[in-house]
Amino acid sequence: MRGMLESRPDWCISRQRAWGLPIPAFVRPDGSAFMTEASVRAVAALIQAQGSDAWFQMEPSELLAGYDAANDPEAPAGLDVSTLTKGQDILDVWFESGSSWNAVMRDRNGGEDRRVDLYLEGSDQHRGWFQLSLLTSLGYKGEAPFKTVLTHGFCVDREGKKLSKSAGHTIENLFENYGADVLRWWVASLAYENDVKVDDEFFVAAGESYRKVRNTIRFLLSNLDGFTPELDEHGQVQLGDIPPTSLEAWVMGEFGAMSEAVRKAYDSYTFHEAHKRLYNFCNTTLSSEYLTAVKDRLYCDSPTSERRVRSLRVMFAIADRLCKLLAPILSHTADEAWRVLHGVDAKDTEKSVHLTGFVEPVMISVSPHWPKAMEMLTTAMRALEDALATEAVENPLAAGLRVPDPDGILAHFDADDLEDFCGVSSFGTPREIAKVDVVDLRGKSRCERSWKRGPTVKLRSDGGMLSDRDAEAVGVK
Repeated sequence: MRGMLESRPDWCISRQRAWGLPIPAFVRPDGSAFMTEASVRAVAALIQAQGSDAWFQMEPSELLAGYDAANDPEAPAGLDVSTLTKGQDILDVWFESGSSWNAVMRDRNGGEDRRVDLYLEGSDQHRGWFQLSLLTSLGYKGEAPFKTVLTHGFCVDREGKKLSKSAGHTIENLFENYGADVLRWWVASLAYENDVKVDDEFFVAAGESYRKVRNTIRFLLSNLDGFTPELDEHGQVQLGDIPPTSLEAWVMGEFGAMSEAVRKAYDSYTFHEAHKRLYNFCNTTLSSEYLTAVKDRLYCDSPTSERRVRSLRVMFAIADRLCKLLAPILSHTADEAWRVLHGVDAKDTEKSVHLTGFVEPVMISVSPHWPKAMEMLTTAMRALEDALATEAVENPLAAGLRVPDPDGILAHFDADDLEDFCGVSSFGTPREIAKVDVVDLRGKSRCERSWKRGPTVKLRSDGGMLSDRDAEAVGVK
């Protein structure tokens, strides 16, 4: 009854009387009902301040502490609130829940009529909450209370039998065993239009995929520790100077495409599509491709090298945006990660990823040659895998790649980027060869710091074998 009391008691009373639904809030000693507009408003104000439990915890005189019988023209003569008892009748449950649009939305919008964006419930509510909400709203204001209705199936066991609270099926232990974010991640992966099978093995699998996403974010944050990029007035990293042919431009282009797809999935409530896109980006595009490619420069370049700083700027931009994209699903993980990224104290209640707004479109120029280049790099890496399988080379850093480039596509890109993407020690693009050539570099000197092999690796003044790049990074000659 709390919702009805908090909204418009005068409307509620008139409708209840018109429909013949007596709801005596209090009972007088002679058994007659006592309820007036002023008394309902007094109780409504108290419940709004203290919660609906007040009705069960307080005596009538306490509930009516804000009621002034002397100034209530509807009050019966000689009313003594200390003699009242609480009535035991309840408002019809379907009428109450079917009127929740009035209690919730009017209160939030300052008394203004506004339709709810979405009503979400199980498929049985087509004849329950959805229908009763529609009827009360049509009767009162002549239109539906909602813009959209979304229905879902029910949770069933392995045999397809419906799970229910009355049968003792609860989820408290799932929260204890797996955590809220893992359960949210699992729910987001489902095609909820149909019934959903529930079993521990599904939660275990959800936990594994969740950890892959979490670990990707952890890698980003650990490498960004101590790095503070310059931000614009909107708190965003400026990326306009990123070369279109760089790995950074490519990964930001991939993020932009993923972000747009996730936004559309959220807008259409196809959460499983958002889940798939986010997981694939974290697990493949970031973890297996981009972050693997830039590990060498992150760990071995000098801290202020141009390409290392460029990578960190992009990693910061991705981490920030990724937290915002994940926030509707992984609400706790995303907020904790975002706070770490921006140096926000865990106890600060004024700042949160949930208060930042959603992801803005990625504004960066990406070379149109990247799709074709990626096809060529994929072919090259297959050839490298074959060479590793036959032990023609012992590991990727003991190999070089020579990739045919008859159309000059790869000539647009930095050879160091292509080398890092494939994880090899050298990368060439001769036009005269017909197929990918995997070169065995085990005869070349190996850098003791980066394990790369190449012509600049030599004995240094400190007695170590280092490449020019690594020698500069550690300050030896």
